[in-house]
Amino acid sequence: MKTVIVGSCAFDSLEYHLADSVRALGGQALIIDGAGQYTLARKAHYWASRFVESYDRAMCTQLARRVATERPDLVLVVYRHLHPVFVDVVKQLLPGATVAQVNPDALSNLEKQQIIAADFDHYFTKEPYIAEFLRDKAGLNAHYLPEGFNPRLHRRPDLDKADAEQQTNIDVLLYGGLYAYRARMVGQLQQAGIRVTVFGSEGPYLPTSVRAAFLGRYLVGDEKNRLLYGARIVFNNFHYAEISSANQKYFEINGIGAFQLCDYKATLDEYSGVPAERVTYRTITEAIDMIRYYLARPAERHALAASQHAHFQQHHTFDQRVGQLLRITGHSLPPSYEDRPVR
Repeated sequence: MKTVIVGSCAFDSLEYHLADSVRALGGQALIIDGAGQYTLARKAHYWASRFVESYDRAMCTQLARRVATERPDLVLVVYRHLHPVFVDVVKQLLPGATVAQVNPDALSNLEKQQIIAADFDHYFTKEPYIAEFLRDKAGLNAHYLPEGFNPRLHRRPDLDKADAEQQTNIDVLLYGGLYAYRARMVGQLQQAGIRVTVFGSEGPYLPTSVRAAFLGRYLVGDEKNRLLYGARIVFNNFHYAEISSANQKYFEINGIGAFQLCDYKATLDEYSGVPAERVTYRTITEAIDMIRYYLARPAERHALAASQHAHFQQHHTFDQRVGQLLRITGHSLPPSYEDRPVR
């Protein structure tokens, strides 16, 4: 079976993990990033595609033809901004192939609703609310599929956690895009006297205090594993538009064996290997209290992190997610995988 994934070629992206899991399960996988097909620079292409329909249609038709030259059995589209003609052309050129959308983002990031207008065979989303309205209101073949972590990339360092924390010496670590909502929460932790270290990409309007804690670089690979595992607490404040879903970081942090505090969402009762209320907060005041509590109790947070690590290794890998996706889309799995549980 051959799969083409349409999206970013960036290391440690969702597309990277989907391709890696398809290969791990015995299939072929290729990532095609539309940026390589554009006649304009990326930013110019973005604005042209938003406001010049003829340009958008032409570029997506060209991308569809490029995908079709690979003769895949399955096309997974992670991008949410492609003109619906992309799916039409792929289906015309590959009448036997399955074309599915895999949406890793929150409700606020549906662009111009291109994925709803496009005639995908399947729609996969991590957000139960999106799956429900696509299926029950729009009549689409939508499926709830949580994100996961890559056990070949997101690995627990071979070091006792207490020793890792001593070496790293970070009380609270936060990583990812530092947009205004997330920065505002960091500022409140700082005002409470909590020492916060921030990695990731800088957003606009950063307060001076938050900028001082911002180290700038985006964490990937072994450095991500080392710093997350070595931090005493990893603070994961979800995007404000996450209605009931969790982000990919939620699975990565637990898969690496770090200790995580994050927003409470109903789906976490399903995902978590420990009672969700022990590792989640509902208000910033509760988050501050829990950070103070766990900083003073290393043995308790180490035990919780170890329990979560074992649970996520068993239930929440990308291999399991991709296996579930393949079954739903009607594609075969290696016999050795068929009996493995997927939650």
